[in-house]
Amino acid sequence: MEIRTRLTVQFFLISSALLLLAFLTIYFFYSKIQKEEFFLSLESRAKTTADLLIRVEQIDSTLLKVIDLNKKDVLDFENISVYDLEGKEIYTNNDTIHFSELLPDFDVFLDEVIASGKQEISDGDFDFVGIQYQNASDKFVVVACAVDTNGIKNLRSLRRVLALVFISVIAIIVLAGWIYSGRALKPISTVIDQVDSISANNLNQRISAGSNKDEIARLTLTFNHLLDRIEDAFTTQKTFVSNASHELRNPLTAITSQLEVTLLKARNVEEYEEIISSVLEDIRDLNEMSHRLLVLAKIDGESNSFKFESLRLDDLIWETKNEFQTQNSAYFVTLTLNKLPENEKQLLISGNRHLLKTCFVNLMDNACKFSSNHGVSIEIFSDIKTLTIQFADKGTGISKSELPHIFEPFYRAKNSAEVSGYGVGLSIVQKIVHLHKAKIEVASTLSVGTKISIVFPLV
Repeated sequence: MEIRTRLTVQFFLISSALLLLAFLTIYFFYSKIQKEEFFLSLESRAKTTADLLIRVEQIDSTLLKVIDLNKKDVLDFENISVYDLEGKEIYTNNDTIHFSELLPDFDVFLDEVIASGKQEISDGDFDFVGIQYQNASDKFVVVACAVDTNGIKNLRSLRRVLALVFISVIAIIVLAGWIYSGRALKPISTVIDQVDSISANNLNQRISAGSNKDEIARLTLTFNHLLDRIEDAFTTQKTFVSNASHELRNPLTAITSQLEVTLLKARNVEEYEEIISSVLEDIRDLNEMSHRLLVLAKIDGESNSFKFESLRLDDLIWETKNEFQTQNSAYFVTLTLNKLPENEKQLLISGNRHLLKTCFVNLMDNACKFSSNHGVSIEIFSDIKTLTIQFADKGTGISKSELPHIFEPFYRAKNSAEVSGYGVGLSIVQKIVHLHKAKIEVASTLSVGTKISIVFPLV
């Protein structure tokens, strides 16, 4: 079911329920008030009859009956009778109507009137009122009954009017709900049409948010942010595939060329050993690049699967430094720890040990490769909310125009051509840093050196 239809149905059901409840309430209270007024009318007639019969000495039952027969405002099926306390009828104004026939438990009704002083009851269309009447010396029971014909007609007319109004109002509500829901959902339909028109060939197209600041505008902005991320992912993927193909092609081409040249003629053992060593070096480069690409892909695809723990940054960087220098004896790392906070808790970060070591090794390796003395200086310092680790080298530096691109996969600065590398290390570093909800800051001056800082939020 479409949202427009569902909203209209829900609007119809809610409105119908409320309207029906309102009409039922009106009908209930109207009928109740009408019944109470009719009982009051019967009670008044009963008192009037008793007053004339018992208190007015000039009027006896015969004269009273004549008076009653000549009244113009007699109710339909009206009967007013007077009884003594023993249940003996003293007077009745209608001999054709007998209470005992209309009300099977009439004797019980009389006893209840005597006991309580007043009783009201309805049986079918007839309404009965019984009151206790007392003069100076005696007590009597006056019972009046009648059919509220006008009231019944009024209630029947009210039911017809309410039913007609209910059907008319519901029809209007359904029509209004359909029109209103259509107008309310029109911006969403516009968004759907715009989204449908976006494909891989025009990812730069964005959805118009309009001038409103409602939920649909927020949804539109969310779509646009999603499209920004998708466009960035597509651009990165295209660049990655293009650069990866180029970078992988170079060693493969070199290996193929060397082997083809080798097969052109027979060679001595020394020449074969030299060619095999060259091919082996290219294969090692190829393996290293493949490993880095796998690391990059794993960070992108399994970001939610890495386990985080509380780590002391000084212990972790010291451990990484020792492992790095063991594997790279030509490089040296200077670690400065004299700015460590006194509170050891300010050295704790939440992170993945393996990923952070990979990040630090890449930064150390980059700094040492580009530094004139093949060294890197590492320093740790903190404030109230953050803990920062800084890697500084004395290398060739990076120009301001190239700084925004250094984290792109396979991007290499112009002055780095003479240094071996693949342009993947800093991309891995950036992804690891973002995974840890940290920030990476780069400051570089040409011919002076580069400082890369990672700012961690404290645990």
